[in-house]
Amino acid sequence: MEKHASRIMIVSGEISGDQYAGLLALQLKKLSSDIDIAGIGGKKLKSTGIRIILENPVPGEFGITSVLKNLGVYIRFLKQCKRTIEKENPDLIVFIDNPGFNLALAEKLNNFRKIYYVPPKIWAHNYQRIFLIKNLFDSVITIFPFEKQLYEKENIPSYYFGHPVVDLICEHEDFNDFFQRMGIKKDNPIISIFPGSRNEEIKNIFPLMIRAGREVKKKYPYVDFIVSCADEDLYEILKAMLEAEKIDWRIWDGSAHILAKNSQVALTASGTMNLELAILGIPMIVFYKMDRINYSIAKTIVHCNYISPVNIITGKKIVEEFIQDVNWNRFMRIFSEIFEQGEKREKHIQQLNHLRLILGEKDVSARVADFIMEKLNENNKRVS
Repeated sequence: MEKHASRIMIVSGEISGDQYAGLLALQLKKLSSDIDIAGIGGKKLKSTGIRIILENPVPGEFGITSVLKNLGVYIRFLKQCKRTIEKENPDLIVFIDNPGFNLALAEKLNNFRKIYYVPPKIWAHNYQRIFLIKNLFDSVITIFPFEKQLYEKENIPSYYFGHPVVDLICEHEDFNDFFQRMGIKKDNPIISIFPGSRNEEIKNIFPLMIRAGREVKKKYPYVDFIVSCADEDLYEILKAMLEAEKIDWRIWDGSAHILAKNSQVALTASGTMNLELAILGIPMIVFYKMDRINYSIAKTIVHCNYISPVNIITGKKIVEEFIQDVNWNRFMRIFSEIFEQGEKREKHIQQLNHLRLILGEKDVSARVADFIMEKLNENNKRVS
């Protein structure tokens, strides 16, 4: 009887999870041409050329109200994923991020070996999930160094190879057409705007950033503002919001890193982009706002001192956070400190540079892929 090729299934969700899944898939493909890699995910995972068996129908929604709004879609997709994975019968399933959906799916797949990469943030809320993870998964691969210790306390095999965000940073991107495409002078300082990657968060956060830009323009009329568009589907939303406010900011739909590297300061929504900016050494101020219902719920279940991953990882406030509301006098004081050349700006950049050491060296995804291949081979030896 001919032996089938070893099969790995990657299940991802959320924008960042899809990015990490794409990085991992590329590295797995490099390691062996004899394995069959299939995936359930989004655009980034699909772009790697692996076999996509299902695409996430609601990859960018978040919050309790959004979950309720899309509950029927999620339930149907959950059942579809279960049937499809059982039919595929992979030797190993790698779940990435998207804890609400992935934990529910993993509960329905009892007879498979499973690894959780980018596991739930149990340290922020609902610690009890750790016992469910212990029962469902063979091991977890964390992206924060302190997470590994939490899982080890509960005797869960856990591993840390660094944060995959470091692999997203391209050191040799082409800057040549940036200023020409944007139609701006190289001499003017650029304030980059990163309003998020989901419709709902953009609608909540971007108005704060527009107000912030107006405040900055009063004191520094010579600066240029450029908005990063994280996904082509968001372009028209950003454009319409700027037009409604009669703001002539430009929108950049190219590499976020090219925009960041040309920025003097970034105004950013809380999220993975904070880490990317930190790695690049770009001073930033973080904004976050939810609708009242979601925020009220979040306050009761989330137990964390900070909202930006930069501050969470370092355990102290390195970047300023404005959550829900903004004291504009305080905002302008902080902005001026990190915008103008001087001791405070330099100290801020030094603190960001220290974070890069914590996040680990490049090729995180390659190290994760090596580990997954080891686990796959262990499984094959046991079976044979």
